[in-house]
Parts: sequence; C-alpha cells; structure tokens
Amino acid sequence: MVGSIHERIREDLLAKERRLWTALTSADPGPEIKKMCNEEANLLFPKREVLHLYSKPSISEALKPPFHHFEEYELQEVRVIVIDLMAGTVTYKINARRGQDVFRGTGSTTWSQGSDGEWRIVVHQETLL
Repeated sequence: MVGSIHERIREDLLAKERRLWTALTSADPGPEIKKMCNEEANLLFPKREVLHLYSKPSISEALKPPFHHFEEYELQEVRVIVIDLMAGTVTYKINARRGQDVFRGTGSTTWSQGSDGEWRIVVHQETLL
C-alpha cells in the first residue's frame, strides 16, 4: 500500500513541477506562482535576492512583466523524493533557452500538502552551472 501512495505522490509532485515551469516560462508568471506558494515560501533564483510573499520586491512584483525567465526548458535527471505523505522534493538538471542564450543549471522544489489537499511550494531554488 505504501508503494502505491508514494507513486501517487511522485506523480502529483511531477505534475506540480511541470505546472511551475509552465508558469515560469509564461509572459506573466507572478500571479500563478503566487497561487502555488505556501505562505512561508522562499524562491531562490540566480543573481536575485530571496523572494517570498512579503519580500521587497514581493514574488508578484519581481515576476511581473517583462520578467520572462526562459522561452523553453527541459528538465533532466528528475528525482522525486517523498519526505512523508505531506511533503516531497523534486530535483533535476535544467537546460533552458532565452533568445540565443543557453542556460544550464540545477533546480529543486520542496512541496508541502496543505489541509485543503493542495500541494504548495515551500522552497524553489535554481543554480546556474
């Protein structure tokens, strides 16, 4: 039984991670990403201050247009680590492109499940290689 529950958690977290990256590559990611965040969430992007709901600038302010993180991306070597039935972490390598610029890095998102059953971001981190 535990195996099937963990598989479902892995599938849910992979779907949430894809939704996060779809938002990151949209023209206006702030509103969608804010909805995906736990109220204590921290977002760590390269060459930026740590963002959270109450930071200056806030997540919504920092990610508003013309923020356009990447035009396309590919996640490789994706691992989902089930911490417990209410938390998990997704780690991966990132290959991404913006215009002619190519980026390679690593990423990680830790998710927690709220009392409403929704998975929300606790910490998202990207590191350029």
